[in-house]
Amino acid sequence: MDLVEVEQLISGRAYRGPFPPEIEAAYDAYRLRYRRRLIQALIVPSLVCYNVFLVVDYVLLPATFWLSVAIHLLFVSPIIVVSSLGLRDRWSLRKRDLCVALGPLAICAQIMVIYTLNTGSAAQHYQYLAILVLMYMNLLFRIEYDQAIIASAVALLIYVSALLIARAPVPVLVVGIMAVAATAYLSLSCNLQMQRDARHGFLRRLQEQLRFESAQTAAERDALTGLYNRRRLDTAFARICNAETDEFAAILMIDVDHFKRFNDENGHLTGDQCLRRVARVLLDAVRSKDDLVIRFGGEEFLILLPATSLAEALMIAERIRCEVEQLTILHADGATRVTVSIGAMASRLRPGMQDSLIADADRALYEAKQAGRNRVWPSLS
Repeated sequence: MDLVEVEQLISGRAYRGPFPPEIEAAYDAYRLRYRRRLIQALIVPSLVCYNVFLVVDYVLLPATFWLSVAIHLLFVSPIIVVSSLGLRDRWSLRKRDLCVALGPLAICAQIMVIYTLNTGSAAQHYQYLAILVLMYMNLLFRIEYDQAIIASAVALLIYVSALLIARAPVPVLVVGIMAVAATAYLSLSCNLQMQRDARHGFLRRLQEQLRFESAQTAAERDALTGLYNRRRLDTAFARICNAETDEFAAILMIDVDHFKRFNDENGHLTGDQCLRRVARVLLDAVRSKDDLVIRFGGEEFLILLPATSLAEALMIAERIRCEVEQLTILHADGATRVTVSIGAMASRLRPGMQDSLIADADRALYEAKQAGRNRVWPSLS
């Protein structure tokens, strides 16, 4: 995923539907973490609030009070706990949401079972508690809209079936069905808007993260050559030194020979173009994304080669030297080619190795210049 893609999704209001697979997977992982935190925050208040409502059973339906206590404590409360804490990474989004919905649906079923076992006006008031549970499920648990529709349909089926089984009076039946249908519609509408807001918020957070990463990368880039600068070198050294390994790492220090004279005689624009072409040769010489090419300053470059011995580094350096010479970038005299001198050094990885390794490679570069330039030091021969 990249910043342009995310910004296009935001401007196109893609949060109203599924994201592309990679972003949808990231959103799913984010939602799972959020859902776990939410459930952990809700589980105790939910259990307390649910069981406090036994007071309603005691006041309205004393004949079935102890049965309600047994169902509360032995069946529904364990279902709430298990369904809330049983989320698994490998489960699909639908399976996780429907698992979470089991708790509220169990509460709804308990209310309607107790309702069917009672008669009288008190029971007609009691059954309306199931409507509150429907609202609670769709709004507080943040179940995704598609799964909320399924869970709401199950709750409606439980509610209406219980009214019919209990042969509720026609006024109670009509008011109950209208109330539960209106509650389902309104709570599902809110659920859909909350889902869109959550998806939109995720895209915004992703946008800010990618903007930060883009700015950080830009700060680590050299404007002229596009290579990384010294800031990235510190990060790379920290990463490879923290890795638990006993491997070597190598440094190549590369200097464009007589570049000041080339720049003065050929002009700064030509000098810039020369540095860009040399940088391209260096980039082509690296073997993998772990190798790092740095513009070290002016006409100096550095290549960090993790998991590389000195012998391997010298072979890479010699190939670079030959390819730069073969570019046939000529000085103002029309005959002298632009060349590079390269100093190489390798050492076993250890904390604090950066400065000493660079200093050793820099000394090797100095020896290459002293020996006549356009060469690698130590010598391959």
